[in-house]
Amino acid sequence: MREALLMLANSTCNTSTLQLLVQLQGKNMLVVVGRLGRPHATRGQLRLWPGAGSSLAWLDAERLFVGKDRDSARPFRLLRASRTEKFIIVKLQGIDSIEQAAALVNQQCYVEREQLPECEEGCYYVADLLGLCVEDRQGRVLGRLKEIFDGGAHEVYVVDDGRRSVLLPVVDGVVVEVDCQAGRMVVDPPPGLPGLEE
Repeated sequence: MREALLMLANSTCNTSTLQLLVQLQGKNMLVVVGRLGRPHATRGQLRLWPGAGSSLAWLDAERLFVGKDRDSARPFRLLRASRTEKFIIVKLQGIDSIEQAAALVNQQCYVEREQLPECEEGCYYVADLLGLCVEDRQGRVLGRLKEIFDGGAHEVYVVDDGRRSVLLPVVDGVVVEVDCQAGRMVVDPPPGLPGLEE
């Protein structure tokens, strides 16, 4: 199992931003949307703290999975989710008291990947990109896309060939082609990028 940032990543979409955290295992996919905080009021409601920069596309989900990690997460029907300036107030079916809510504090909240909206054309969820074979324009295999993280000014792809890892800054023109069906990404790395010397 591996964890990685789930964001929209592409070569043409100018709104590539950090969206969610994703956790993958085989074909089953749960996306981390935040962490439960202390109970809110007295009827089992909880504060849910979204991850930094998180999308709120999951607010219409039918259910949340709650647990310390993906393997222990169990489903709850999401009865209500309302936004405040800093957090989301959630009401889960079967959690009706402060005591029941308190038992869930600090646990992670997940939604099923299929409950997320499809990306616009030219944008991709990181879950679709991780593991792609990364090649340069000349067809030289650089490795597999192992991780994507937010580097502040731009995203950074970690490309690993088993011997070394290359940090590939995702700036305009670097990602030339993405073919998820073929499991392939073509890139045009900046000249002199450390780790790509022959």
